[in-house]
Amino acid sequence: MAVSPTEHLKQGLEELQRLLIPNVSLDLLEPLDEFLSLLVKWNKVYNLTAVRDPLEMVDRHLMDSLIMSQWLPSSTSPSDSTVDVIDIGSGAGLPVLPLAIARPDLAFVSIESNGKKTRFQQQCLTQLTLPNVTVINKRVQDVSLKSQLVVSRAFTAPAEFLSIAAPLCAKQGRVAIMLGRAERFPETLSNDFVLEEFVEVSVPGTESARHVAVCRRQ
Repeated sequence: MAVSPTEHLKQGLEELQRLLIPNVSLDLLEPLDEFLSLLVKWNKVYNLTAVRDPLEMVDRHLMDSLIMSQWLPSSTSPSDSTVDVIDIGSGAGLPVLPLAIARPDLAFVSIESNGKKTRFQQQCLTQLTLPNVTVINKRVQDVSLKSQLVVSRAFTAPAEFLSIAAPLCAKQGRVAIMLGRAERFPETLSNDFVLEEFVEVSVPGTESARHVAVCRRQ
């Protein structure tokens, strides 16, 4: 018998729990399942992602996003001028929306220049009741914010991404870069950052190599 997307999502959440990924529980099943349904529905018209199979969306989008929960700030920023997390080039709201569902205590900002993708995200905020996310429909170069953590999924090459992320990252804040092959990460960094952590991660439902580089802003 074929597994339903909802059951596949439940299995993925259980696997993340076994991997001891923080802030992941079966309480996330209902809102993530609703997000998945919206993504499947809107993708038929707006072509938000090349992934069409809902089961594959669970693995390649939801699980891949939630794995980043382990690098989220432990608590919200004490400064009114600094948000907690910025997602650059968030596309269909990945990883920002799954992370915001997992951490309702943090303030997230989603930056995406594509209007149809930000409209989808706004619809998700309304239907999922996510008051902790602000969606900005601009080029990242036109945004003036500071954040404890800057993230992105395949926005651009790592060295270029660090250069783009630097103005948005608070001093002693961090940038988390999601990579496939480890060798894509540059051997040397600019003076703005030091490499704090470089790890291989296991994403439920995927066999391809995944790595995360965490760089701290000097």
